[in-house]
Amino acid sequence: MIKYETERYKIFNKDKGLYGIEKKHDVLKQDKTVFIQDISEKKNLYSKVSEAFDKIHAETVIKKGDHVAIKLNIGGGIDYIQTSFSDPFICEAIIKKTRKMGALPFICEANMRARIMDEKLLKVRGYEQLCKKMNCKFVNLSDYTTVNMKCLNLDIPLKLPEILVKPETKIISFAPPKHHWECGLTANQKNMYGAIAEFRKSIYHRKYSRIDYAVAAAARIISPDINILGSFNIGTGVGPHFMYPVEFNRMIISKDMLRGDKVASELLGYPFQYIKYCMINSKNQPVDYRLHPDSSWLSVDRLHKIKKKSMDYRNVNLWKAILYLQYFLPHYFQIWLFPRMESLFTEINMKFFDN
Repeated sequence: MIKYETERYKIFNKDKGLYGIEKKHDVLKQDKTVFIQDISEKKNLYSKVSEAFDKIHAETVIKKGDHVAIKLNIGGGIDYIQTSFSDPFICEAIIKKTRKMGALPFICEANMRARIMDEKLLKVRGYEQLCKKMNCKFVNLSDYTTVNMKCLNLDIPLKLPEILVKPETKIISFAPPKHHWECGLTANQKNMYGAIAEFRKSIYHRKYSRIDYAVAAAARIISPDINILGSFNIGTGVGPHFMYPVEFNRMIISKDMLRGDKVASELLGYPFQYIKYCMINSKNQPVDYRLHPDSSWLSVDRLHKIKKKSMDYRNVNLWKAILYLQYFLPHYFQIWLFPRMESLFTEINMKFFDN
C-alpha cells in the first residue's frame, strides 16, 4: 500500500517496514535566485538572517503551521573547531525567523559512522545550550522510523528517516561551507548525506565513486526547501578534519541546492565541474544562477586568501585511496575509536592550522 508519493519518490508499506523507489525527476528548480548576505555585524544577526529569508521569498515555501526540519552539519566536525560544524549562533537566528513566519522548527542530524548524536556531542557543539534557550527540540534522525530507499544509479539502498520524506515536512539545510577531502566540497547537497539514518556510513565508501552517488541520491530524495551555507570563518584546506580558518562572514541562501552549491564553489575556489555529486545531479549540464542584486560578494583579497588555502581538486583521488582501508574496520570499533581521537584532531587544528 502506498503511503507517500511525490514527484521524486513513491514510498509504500511492505513486510511491516517502509520501502521506497526514486522516480526520474528534474533536480533543478525553476527559481534561480541565490542571495549572499553579509553577517559580519553579529549584534544584528537576526535582522540579517530575516532579511535573507525575505530576499528569496522564503514565505512561498514555508507557511504558518509547517513543521520545519533544520538539518545541521555537526556530526562531521571537530570539537571546538567552529569552522567544521554549523554555528549555533546562526542557527538561533534561523529558529527565530522560522517561528516568526509561524512555522514549527526543530533541529536534526543523524548518527555518523564515528559519532553518535548524544548529549555529550550536542554540548560540545553548543546545541544542548541552544535547545534549552530556545525550547527547541533536537531530533536524532537515526532514532526514528526509516525508509529503505532504492535510488537511481546507486547500487545499494539508502536508509532515510521517514520524518524527512513526509511531504508535509519542510526542510532547511544549514551547513558551514568547507572543503572536503573525498568530495571536494561540503555544501547543500553534501549536508543531506548526513541525514542518512544509517550510522554504518562506511558502506558508502567501499566502492570508489559510491560516496558521490550516495550524496547525490540523498540530496535528491530529501531535497531542501531552503538552503543555507553560513559561517563567520570558512574552513579551507583538507576538510573536514584539517582546515585553515579564513574570515567569511557570509550566508548563502537559495531555494535550489545546486545553484547554491555553484556559488559556494566559486567563493571557495573549488572548480564546480570537479564536484562529482554536483555533476551527477546536474547530469553534467551547465548550472546557472541569478545572483540577487543586493548580494555581498567577497572582496578580491578575501577570495585570494581562500583560494590560497583551497583544497586541490587533483588530491581528491589521493585522499580517497589513503582513507579507503579504514572503512573496512568493524562499525562498532569505529564508534569506539574515533571519538577518543577527537582531542588529537582538535590539538592538531589549533597548533598547525591556526584555529
